[in-house]
Amino acid sequence: MKKWYSKIERVTGSVVKRKQYDNPTRSFNKPFVWLEEQREAKPVFDEETHKLVKTVIQPDLSDLQVDVPPNTKRVLGFDVVVLTKEEKAGIKTGKIAGSDGTLARMTEDILVIIAQGGVLKKDSFANEVWEKINARRLLRGESEV
Repeated sequence: MKKWYSKIERVTGSVVKRKQYDNPTRSFNKPFVWLEEQREAKPVFDEETHKLVKTVIQPDLSDLQVDVPPNTKRVLGFDVVVLTKEEKAGIKTGKIAGSDGTLARMTEDILVIIAQGGVLKKDSFANEVWEKINARRLLRGESEV
């Protein structure tokens, strides 16, 4: 079975290349070494309050006098981090913006009714429209209509 490997420049710790191999022959006493990648599963988290940040755990390989142990791996994982107030506000704004098309259409309908001398009442619009308006109002911290 093929696995992912990273070619690491030992002095800098930089990844030079990534490739899939099936049991490659590796040298551990060279300036460049291939390390097997170990990928952790994405954790379950609440996207409303947290976000994932990618992490890389890789040992210091810069001492060229010391051979790299054959079982050394480069671990790719994730940390779950609390969203900042600004990031939470951005998510809220995105949800509001998602219904802008419906609101624009409703505004157009209102203007047409007014221009034609019509009378507007709450039941002039479908319940679906009011549900979307109320969802937007709740996101802004306002009461439902």
